[in-house]
Amino acid sequence: MQIRYEITLNDLLAFSLHLHQKSPTLRRTRRWAAFGLAAMMIGLCLIASEITRDPIVLWIGVGGAAVIALIYPRIYRRNVKRLSSRIYAEGQNKALLCEHVSELRENGLFDGTEFLERTVFWKGIERIESLPGHTFVYLSTMSAQVIPENSILEGNYHAFVEELQRRWQHAHGE
Repeated sequence: MQIRYEITLNDLLAFSLHLHQKSPTLRRTRRWAAFGLAAMMIGLCLIASEITRDPIVLWIGVGGAAVIALIYPRIYRRNVKRLSSRIYAEGQNKALLCEHVSELRENGLFDGTEFLERTVFWKGIERIESLPGHTFVYLSTMSAQVIPENSILEGNYHAFVEELQRRWQHAHGE
């Protein structure tokens, strides 16, 4: 069974955002950064409140910390997209941003482009995560083969992903 599809920058950005949302390490780092910013805001306003002897300054800090806690996730996502776009712009990415053919074979998942051919053996796939619009076949903690639902040129996306999951689970004894 095989499908043919094209990978775009938006597909790679979707993976990058997904990775940042799902990774326990990145989630923890994001929480600590938001907490640190909020604590710094409250701390500075507490000092300013003591210097000016005006308690309203502290309440301004508490309000500012609450705003930071609310808007930080949106700012973080925007920065992930911006930085990822810049990183991908550093090279041509010919073997990545192009038409792909993926095929389910006995020994694993084949991926081929005009510039690259590879087979990942079933036991070498860490996990498979599907969400609306994309399936990510994790080859390591930070890299995945992206299969975009909306860019299928040939083949049945849902049947392919279903069979991919079945074969991967069979190889892992699930």
